[in-house]
Amino acid sequence: MDLWDFQSVEELQKQTKDFPDTILKEQITLLGGKTDYKLYGKAVFLRIDTTNIPYRIATMFNVVVPALDNYEKTLLIMYSNPETEYPVALTLGSSFEDDCESFAPDYVCSDKEEFVEAVKEILASAKVLNVIQMLFSKASMYPVEYE
Repeated sequence: MDLWDFQSVEELQKQTKDFPDTILKEQITLLGGKTDYKLYGKAVFLRIDTTNIPYRIATMFNVVVPALDNYEKTLLIMYSNPETEYPVALTLGSSFEDDCESFAPDYVCSDKEEFVEAVKEILASAKVLNVIQMLFSKASMYPVEYE
């Protein structure tokens, strides 16, 4: 007897396509194709154990540069709680350690529209574009050897 209100993983994927984690994952995935995989995105999960941050999970959006010995740069950090969709908070240009000392998110989003607008503003910003351009330029200098 199956009493669950969903039938398959495909159905769950469809039901969660507008959740913040899924939207962020989509953007992380797009980076590789947009840069011919000279750069790619990587999500890094951290559990939060400090009372300074009113969220329990941090998801870091890192850019990885294979040609530079897999150098990683954090573009943004999304803070959320495991069992709720919203609110989420976003920090830009800080590290998890900095956020633990002084949590001052750049964005707090209470719904999908606010979240999409915030991520769009961040990813289209001159600051992020400059980071992508600089890392892409450096990565383009060196061939990557795949095994």
